[in-house]
Amino acid sequence: MNYLHPSMRQATGNLMVFVFEGDKVKPVVGATVVITGNTQEITLQTNESGQTQSVALPADEPYSTYSAAVSATGYEAVKIHGIQVFPNTSAIQEIQLTPVRQTNPPQPKEYTISPHQLDRPDPVKPDINPLTIPDPEPPSRPDGPPIGLLIPEYLIVHCGAPKDRSAPKHKVKFTDYITKVASAEIYSNWHKEALTANILCIISYALNKLYTRFYEGFDITCLIQFDQKYDPKQTTYKEIIEVVDTIFNQYVKHPNPELKQPFHTEYRANPQKPCLFGQNKSQQLALKGYKHLDILKHFYEPCYKPIETTSTPGVIFQGRPARPPEQILKDGSRGADVREIQVFLNEIAKKYTEIPKLEVDGTFGGKTSKAVEAFQKIFTIPQNGMVDFRTWYKIANLYYSILEYRLS
Repeated sequence: MNYLHPSMRQATGNLMVFVFEGDKVKPVVGATVVITGNTQEITLQTNESGQTQSVALPADEPYSTYSAAVSATGYEAVKIHGIQVFPNTSAIQEIQLTPVRQTNPPQPKEYTISPHQLDRPDPVKPDINPLTIPDPEPPSRPDGPPIGLLIPEYLIVHCGAPKDRSAPKHKVKFTDYITKVASAEIYSNWHKEALTANILCIISYALNKLYTRFYEGFDITCLIQFDQKYDPKQTTYKEIIEVVDTIFNQYVKHPNPELKQPFHTEYRANPQKPCLFGQNKSQQLALKGYKHLDILKHFYEPCYKPIETTSTPGVIFQGRPARPPEQILKDGSRGADVREIQVFLNEIAKKYTEIPKLEVDGTFGGKTSKAVEAFQKIFTIPQNGMVDFRTWYKIANLYYSILEYRLS
């Protein structure tokens, strides 16, 4: 149940805090979370999945900001400022804690999330003609799809100017990167068609940088004046996660059929010249009934034709192409794909104890369905107990993260 202070009469938005160790590989159970701001002070505890209950908070237009202080036995305390809560949306603040062994732990680490990009002037970027960007040399696998068109497990994000070799780098899960960029660059309470069009631009832009090997030593920068705005502490939103999880393997095709690279989809909040996607205008078009592809065509087709979307031929885990199940796994399914999911879920259940343990028998019955539903509940997926591509990807993604963390 959501907590709603009786004095609240204005618009509200929801906030849930998700506390974990590593790359979500271990939830921090029983952490104390204190949310403050806008005359609110709410103390919560994380459950066995590392998550607080969702709380309703006053939210002005375009958003209100809050702070969250997190402490847990055996971990370094953290305080995050600038958490952005939009009216009528559900925010999720992820907070990664670092284990400590000192009996007297250090002072809390404090971070401040920068204001939303739509609150700032458009960045000045170099003019790039997307039609002149060449494809790279063919990969060494002529018998398969171009490696660069597979969805990577991670992006290496360089948080500095491209030539600043001293700048920190972050190894970021691809879908986490897209989600946090979208959350920092567009408003989560926009129309779903506007969200979809914008997120397709973000995905295509990132995949273009990756596929064309634009940078050496990393994949993309975290700075808006060069690429896209990425902040590892960025608040995320269920409304944006829903879209990203559904379309993360889709992108805008290059209008030149001879080029395999995803289209270099430049965008601005309020572009002052043609051929750029306009973020604010995309919301206006969605409210008029435009679908996401129509919105993309509105901005790009006066200069580049045709504008179409397509899906990548696959995904990568642990440096290798990974094969999702050919069919949706559900009650009555049998075989190696079911067995693999049962193995994955059992490994995850060692840390996320809300997920029941399973007998690995390759048969998808009621117990497997309940385990899938428990996973879906924790990780913001519609709870239907079936393993479609979206659910498979999130299960596999976390499973391989757990294995990697164990070896680190």
